[in-house]
Amino acid sequence: MQQGMSGIKRLSALLTLLLCSTLLSAGSALADWPMFLGDGVHSSKAAKGPTPPLELKWKFTTGGPVYSSPVVYKNKLFIGSYDKKLYALDARSGELLWSYSTEGEILSTPAVDDNTVYFGSKDGKLYAINTKDGKPAWSFDTGGGVMTSPVVVDGVVYIGSNDLHLYAIDAREGKSLWKMKILDYNKYSGIYSSPAYFDGAVIFTGKNGVIYSHDGKTGGRNWTAKTFSSIYSSPVIADDTLYISTYERMLYAIDVKTGKFKWRKKLDREIVYASPVVTGDRIYIAYKNGHLKAYDKKRFRQVEDYGFPAPINSTPVVTPEGFIFFGCDDGKLYALDVILGEVVWSYKTAGPIHSSPAVTKDAVYIGSRDGNVYAFER
Repeated sequence: MQQGMSGIKRLSALLTLLLCSTLLSAGSALADWPMFLGDGVHSSKAAKGPTPPLELKWKFTTGGPVYSSPVVYKNKLFIGSYDKKLYALDARSGELLWSYSTEGEILSTPAVDDNTVYFGSKDGKLYAINTKDGKPAWSFDTGGGVMTSPVVVDGVVYIGSNDLHLYAIDAREGKSLWKMKILDYNKYSGIYSSPAYFDGAVIFTGKNGVIYSHDGKTGGRNWTAKTFSSIYSSPVIADDTLYISTYERMLYAIDVKTGKFKWRKKLDREIVYASPVVTGDRIYIAYKNGHLKAYDKKRFRQVEDYGFPAPINSTPVVTPEGFIFFGCDDGKLYALDVILGEVVWSYKTAGPIHSSPAVTKDAVYIGSRDGNVYAFER
């Protein structure tokens, strides 16, 4: 009887969420998962996802720890590894289609557009590889290691480098269209946060704590907004608002068109590396102290607190069915039911998980520092 009541409670709450029509944004309504956190605004929201419990469908072993997050495009999965290779796998079977070797470890999450996969390497290069046969189209040299993930929009690839530059590269020819250098120390600095794109503007930041908005075509500056510490997490855009967390344990909400601060809120004492997830009337934030917290978006009042046994560096993914998938440093991939407020499924890998999941209508994919890439299905 109790189980039946839980099911009724969940169905009722889910219908309320769907009637509010706030779980899914237009930017996330894709069958594939073609770039970091799903789309150019880093919504981290799936158009549809499988319902837990899930089963392991396949596992693929690379030659090193996997920090990169998987992307899925036309039934192919792409992911980088610390073994300096980018892998292309059959998303349905896990079969290796091809791999491409670079001279540096790959932490960057790839981005796929028009049958080309783009990714950065710690060797300082941005690569463009044909998705069908793994042959290189071009590579572009930056002056420093590339740990950020590219965003690709309207034939332009945007990516940050530890040489303190944000680059806009022609996606077809690999030529620089424009670049912008942030003001910071050359040593112990750089760009670790991945750029976002919204309404003709590329938004990015660096360890200097300054957030920049530039015209995507010309490189002209729209605005800057200064915070008071380093930034590692990537910007998230929802409802014309940019959300970003900083090393000083603050979360900022900024008008994405003007750069004016809407509000700033103090977070817990622990550091946040994962990006916030904004969905409906909730903001979800994963902390390095092992807590995943939900806040009311209007008043930023904590409404839920879920504790886990290890740091969370993986940015969660929310599905319209009311589940959150994320990795944890205890080696587990978790599925949290936000309607019932409980973990309904988990799977333990052999290493900590920094990779963020890719979620399609049928499967959940993730990498682990045990060197494996995993695929799960209902």
